[in-house]
Amino acid sequence: MKNYILLLLIATVLTVLLLGSTPDNSFQYPKNSTIYLIDTGKSVLHWDCHHLGNLSFKEGEIVLSQNKEPISMNLIIDMNSIKNIDIDNELLQGTLENVLKSEEFFDVEKYPEAQFESHSITKISKDNYKFIGDFIIFGNGICSEFEGTIRVKKDSLYVNTKIFMIDRTDWGLFYVSANNPTPKKEETGFVVTDTILLHTHIAAYKKK
Repeated sequence: MKNYILLLLIATVLTVLLLGSTPDNSFQYPKNSTIYLIDTGKSVLHWDCHHLGNLSFKEGEIVLSQNKEPISMNLIIDMNSIKNIDIDNELLQGTLENVLKSEEFFDVEKYPEAQFESHSITKISKDNYKFIGDFIIFGNGICSEFEGTIRVKKDSLYVNTKIFMIDRTDWGLFYVSANNPTPKKEETGFVVTDTILLHTHIAAYKKK
């Protein structure tokens, strides 16, 4: 009986402590860091996969330390903004864009956003950096790395990356791939490269 009462008291105390506390899970950047917010109207992600096109950003931020060195870069990509730019015929251009948005490819109705979350940004030389982080597509993050420049001019920041490669099959996107383990009948004789080349131009402004 005494043990039961003791256990009940312990359980009561723990409950009060848990319910009475409000954990702070928000990430705190280092003191005196500066946040730059992506200017979505002036920033673009370019893609090259046999055809050429671009994507827009929904939002994003780049954080610099007190010493003006980049700490992190987190970007949200609007997958509904997939645009082809090298086909002149509007019907063919629209058909390609609709295929890319379909369930067979990026399924933008179910996954309207993709994301890049940096793990590290390492200085190579003046203004030149190596970025390592996860590209999150279909909720699945795959680590990638690329190089680019970061320049700050007054209250604005600019990022320009070199061309880098991702493999769509890393995210399980095998439709019309030569490596598709279970191709559909309509894929016979029609192959799209697994390699997607990317590079981005980003303009950002200092958060007030």
